[in-house]
Amino acid sequence: MSEEEKKKGGGLKVVIILLVVLLVMGGAGFMTYKYVFGDNVTAKTKPVTAEELAERSFMTDDMTTNIQDERFINVQFTIVTDSLETKENLELRKFQVHNVILGDLAGMTKTQLATKEDMQKFEQTLREQLNGLLEEGEVQRVYMTKKIIQ
Repeated sequence: MSEEEKKKGGGLKVVIILLVVLLVMGGAGFMTYKYVFGDNVTAKTKPVTAEELAERSFMTDDMTTNIQDERFINVQFTIVTDSLETKENLELRKFQVHNVILGDLAGMTKTQLATKEDMQKFEQTLREQLNGLLEEGEVQRVYMTKKIIQ
């Protein structure tokens, strides 16, 4: 074999080795991406069944309190959490949950709870405050399931 044929064969080997290394690195990168981001994407897009939603939901007691314009309000809320553990933690903190709700209602008037948008703002405010009580987990949504103003 001449020196020139050895160089051609050696160059081909280098190209094949580089292609194999690139394919292995690309595969490893893809698998890392799937591992890190793949499960999170499917978890967020997977629809929640009614049973799962009910299992993670916490219903407050029926609460009656004064509001700012010398009226009374009777309310009840359903709080949806991200897991059963978070729901159980929230149930243990029921007195704190009631305190947050009653404290917020005491500073409100009938007109601040009149429209759907106002109620949604209040529910969002409660969600943020309840998340502040939790060490782990998250309150995903707060629903006002009962409201009577007298």
